[in-house]
Amino acid sequence: MNNLQRHIKHSIKWLLAMGLLLPMLVMAHGAVDTPISRQVYCKILPDFWSGSPSDAGCAALAKESGQYPGQQWNEVAKLIAAPGYNDLEIVKQHVPDGQLCSAGDSKKNGLNIASDDWYRTDVTPNNGLMDVRIIGTAPHVPSFAKVFLTKPGFDPTRSPLTWSDLALIHTEQFTVAQTNWGTTPPAISSSGYFKFPVRIPAGQTGKATLFVQWQRIDPAGEGFYNCSDINIIGAGVPEPWADLGQFIDAVMHDLIPGDSVHFRILDNTPQAKEVVDITLPITSSNLDAKLWGQQLARQIDPGIAKVGEKEGNNIVFNQTDPSANSVFVAVKGYSKAMAIVPGGEHPIDQRPPDAVIDHHAPVKSGETFTMNSSNSKIYNNGPASRQWDNNFQGGAFHDMTATFKAPTVDKTTTVNISLTVYDGVNYKTGKTTTTVTVNPSSGGGDYPAYVPGTDYKAGDKVSHNGSDYECKPWPYTGWCKEAAYEPGHANGNWVNAWLKL
Repeated sequence: MNNLQRHIKHSIKWLLAMGLLLPMLVMAHGAVDTPISRQVYCKILPDFWSGSPSDAGCAALAKESGQYPGQQWNEVAKLIAAPGYNDLEIVKQHVPDGQLCSAGDSKKNGLNIASDDWYRTDVTPNNGLMDVRIIGTAPHVPSFAKVFLTKPGFDPTRSPLTWSDLALIHTEQFTVAQTNWGTTPPAISSSGYFKFPVRIPAGQTGKATLFVQWQRIDPAGEGFYNCSDINIIGAGVPEPWADLGQFIDAVMHDLIPGDSVHFRILDNTPQAKEVVDITLPITSSNLDAKLWGQQLARQIDPGIAKVGEKEGNNIVFNQTDPSANSVFVAVKGYSKAMAIVPGGEHPIDQRPPDAVIDHHAPVKSGETFTMNSSNSKIYNNGPASRQWDNNFQGGAFHDMTATFKAPTVDKTTTVNISLTVYDGVNYKTGKTTTTVTVNPSSGGGDYPAYVPGTDYKAGDKVSHNGSDYECKPWPYTGWCKEAAYEPGHANGNWVNAWLKL
């Protein structure tokens, strides 16, 4: 059984077991071609297949790993079962230091060679942004990409890439693959692509390596890992820092020795993933907010956020009055959270989340409506996510809520909406499904649309499937609300409750 068959078999089993109403998942492979990744560049060299390519970087690759990385250009990949691929520490175990560019595959180890001979794309940021494009032989959704860049000062030509050399600079969610190539066809024949802008950290120039994790969201957890060598020309232009408000609020005055401060910054994806997650122990020696506040602020990656007061173009930490400091983030849409963990970290609660979708009244054909999951409960204070699914087209998912557009119908219909809540601390999920009634916008006639269960009175008139009906007088009136007496239904019962007009 080949890899494709195995993945499909596992996916089908998982879907049946979980009962999730997911969109069709297409098994796919791909790679970064903008800026061009190492294996894609070597793949398209005409003499790469000779065994003695003229390009020095590709020659070193061929000497170490032969033509295999070129043959497998779209499968520099690692399977990390869900939900592990969302946990960077688990990803690091599967794709270890020194093996990032080969996705931990020893057969592709030539991709990890530290050398100045790799082809390097010149990148000139446009308003601080560069384009990244992932091409696929069958691009799949849902999926996401995490884009990392080597930190300033790291020389990618002297040592193999490690996780500590990288800074996460962008996260992108994909729900639709693009197919209109326009004037920029792919380097290798592909059926679709994902293209998105990425902000270069302000002031970073020179040689760097862009590392991209493109991860399909499925049970098998197939992820693709690509290294693209670039030369950043000119400094990135910083986006104005977004002010998230006060760093230390009055609640934190309740700290006592033995507690910990848990500080997080969440990204702007629907899953609200942590880009900063710091737990700082509090003792009698750092109980003063002037001390622990500065200790915590120093641990935050300055490429993601800064803590302090604005002084011109600078953000400076106020050591005298820590309550005057604010949190500033480099990306709009990020959010922050700070909490006291009594007595240090809580033990892990093994209860799965309770997934709850608030009831929604009937909606009309084509109407936009929002579902709410705020009453769901997660028993651990840590990373968590929500996934919404439906059995009809359309939806804008915003984690706590999801907005849908009702399907166009000419008769009363019900649609299913499902919610899966994932607890990133105990790795457990809770799931629920609810139904929403969709009525024709006008019932197809001259009167309000018929809605089963409505307490109709004698003489009430409704429209249903293009015809008009009147509820009969007593003693037949009580049947008008019963679905078994739906006007015009083929079972014929309706004539005992309704008069056709």
